[in-house]
Amino acid sequence: MTYPTTKKVKLVDVANLAECSTATVSRVLNDNPRVSKKGRERVLEAAASLGYVPNGAARALRSANTKLVGVIIPTIDHAIYAIMVAGLQERLAKSGVSLIINTSAYDCELEYKQARILVEHGVETIVLVGTEHHSRTMELLKAKAVDYVLTYTCSTIGSGAAIGFDNTKAGAVAARYLHSLGHKRFGMITGITNGNDRARERRDGFLNKLEELGVTTNSVHTIESPYEVNGAIQAARILLNSDPRPTAIFCGSDIIAAGVIKFCNTKGIQVPHDLSVVGFDNLEIASLVSPQLTTLEVPARQMGTLAAEYTLSDDIQRQFLREQELDVKLVVRESSSTPRL
Repeated sequence: MTYPTTKKVKLVDVANLAECSTATVSRVLNDNPRVSKKGRERVLEAAASLGYVPNGAARALRSANTKLVGVIIPTIDHAIYAIMVAGLQERLAKSGVSLIINTSAYDCELEYKQARILVEHGVETIVLVGTEHHSRTMELLKAKAVDYVLTYTCSTIGSGAAIGFDNTKAGAVAARYLHSLGHKRFGMITGITNGNDRARERRDGFLNKLEELGVTTNSVHTIESPYEVNGAIQAARILLNSDPRPTAIFCGSDIIAAGVIKFCNTKGIQVPHDLSVVGFDNLEIASLVSPQLTTLEVPARQMGTLAAEYTLSDDIQRQFLREQELDVKLVVRESSSTPRL
């Protein structure tokens, strides 16, 4: 099948016919050795069938090593995403690939608009966070044959890759640890769960594991808070004025945990003797608060580096890199201990 000569054939048309990404087509047309022999033949046959002629300006840009990857993260206010982006950018830069960084403010509609702009700028791949995205975003990436990589999750959706960790398992690690210390009364301060699959999965993992251990989930007081100190202080006030008061609180981020500890310090509540506190992320602040924070360490930089490796790989390598589950490590410091009798 050939397209009419009146139709301007685009790179995406070749990609759709060859059943591959535009990045793969670009590599083949630029004699990049990272594409398999079969993949190369498929692309060349599709290009010949369609009568595709590479755009001169685009070819000039590619020869000038201006390949682009986009990343859309929820916010740059928290270091955890900056660390991931640093790993991503560092690895891409070594291969002459530039990175465009956007933030979505946890808004799926805004993320879709930003994805559309990135596609219009000719990015080869878009790196996203989590599995919850607007259906139009996924439809756009599919229609334009743009590759995508999900981070902070190891669950793939559609044709994209997933490089991250299991948030449900991470929540369960916190529950198991606090229960092993002898705690019976628990509280939890999650991030805002609407539009945030990671926060929901950590919450569910924590509650489900406690239920397995014999703690009824309706006895666990759970509150949502933005990832900010002031919101965490308000949530801590509610939890610690409840009856019975929890002896252990799991927080959805180190920022929230820092707010809890600050509230406790102002109210004379001793951490960890009166209250054990566990955070999430292992940011620098975890070792700066007093007492130092027990937390779960997220492999942020490794996620970014591996997302870049996937982006730079050929189709055969991607089969082995598409789903990667990384470990989340419990880091025990001073903010947790056995409860007072």
